[in-house]
Amino acid sequence: MDPRLFFYIMRGHQLDERPSTIMGRIAKGYSTLELREMSSYFADLPWQDQRVDVAESDLVAGEKLHRDLCADCHDDGGRYQDKEIPRLKGQLQAYLLMRMEDYQDDRKRLPQPPKMKKRIGPLTADEIRALSYYYTR
Repeated sequence: MDPRLFFYIMRGHQLDERPSTIMGRIAKGYSTLELREMSSYFADLPWQDQRVDVAESDLVAGEKLHRDLCADCHDDGGRYQDKEIPRLKGQLQAYLLMRMEDYQDDRKRLPQPPKMKKRIGPLTADEIRALSYYYTR
């Protein structure tokens, strides 16, 4: 993970700018220096892809959705990341599903660009599920 992205996410939790149940409370316990040290630590760890059984139809549908809606920013099949764009490929499916559902909930305050809500907002539950499975594999 890009250390700048990790820091940005954790700082957002500290400032209650990101929705969370526990992470916001945890992040408040760390200084800026400690967050930077954690950012460096996690940036040095090798990426661990998730391996789950996925129906071929979900992979095909998810890949098409990725190409049509997401590939402009989440390049390389969702592997690309930088200080503002998180890696999607290999994330936990349940986490991705929950985050994408959050984009469809107008009550959620999300720090991501409005184009995320615009692209994910109209998707059906089946399309979101397929996209989350595509990124998990």
